Amino acid sequence: MKRLLPGLIAALVVILFGFGISGLAAVNILPNPNFAATYQVDLAGLASRLGLLIGIIVLIAFLAIWAVQSRIERKQAEAQNEQISSQRRFFQRLDHELKNPLTIIRLGIVNLQQSPDLSSEQGHSLERISVQVQRLQKLVIDLRLLYELDASRIERKPVNLRDLMEEAIDLSAQVAEPSRQINLNVQQMPWPVSDILGDRDLLVLVFRNLLDNALKFSAASSSVEVRVTEDGRMASVEIVDTGTGIPVEELAHIFEELYRGENARGVPGSGLGLKLVERIISLHQGDIQVRSKPEMGSVFTIKLPLASETP
Repeated sequence: MKRLLPGLIAALVVILFGFGISGLAAVNILPNPNFAATYQVDLAGLASRLGLLIGIIVLIAFLAIWAVQSRIERKQAEAQNEQISSQRRFFQRLDHELKNPLTIIRLGIVNLQQSPDLSSEQGHSLERISVQVQRLQKLVIDLRLLYELDASRIERKPVNLRDLMEEAIDLSAQVAEPSRQINLNVQQMPWPVSDILGDRDLLVLVFRNLLDNALKFSAASSSVEVRVTEDGRMASVEIVDTGTGIPVEELAHIFEELYRGENARGVPGSGLGLKLVERIISLHQGDIQVRSKPEMGSVFTIKLPLASETP
């Protein structure tokens, strides 16, 4: 409708102009009838008819342009949807085709590792292979999840942010070294943080990924701090670490698929964690920002709409 508005206005202006001339002639402000050569011209009637005719022509032209543009956009949307569907089907097949072979490889590695004749060098090689197989499995799972995420499919229910963060922290702590600590600081005064609206499982995945990264890139004796606040409209979660940090030239690329910075070389990961995080936050109408200084640490700030503020 907005695209039709200029055409409607243009047609209305032409019609009003024609009737305006007609009105001026009718009250003798403009002479009527006029004489052109030997022909008598009814200026009032001519102006009103021409104005109406040109107005209709302008309106029809705009309707035709709008119809063509709408058809092109519909075709583009259909092509985009087909491309997305094709990608989803591809990654579903990829997941299906790789799942069994990777599982068999992992089982074979476990059997070889239990061999009594295994040398330390062979054991070390098998361990490195096992790590890479696990990385491949996670990569396939993350790729499929990334391309299956859709705004229309995610659950939207009130979620207690404190409970959500405690669950994510517990999950990360289970796989972290015992010396690692995650400190949770949730705003209490003058009131507790309000609920957010979203898909609890996906949001747990977001914060677990961010916490896992913070722990992986920090020293074993360091801790990670989580700060949860709200401003009446948005909830804010800051995940703060004192790890290796991210070089300035890499900050613009960390949310790209399969991007691995220099500091991530040799660190387990699929290269899709932050892209998944960004996608999920976007589907929740939220925002994620990062501040970082090399050798000092990083601060990831996630903002999510409160349940009471979400339309």
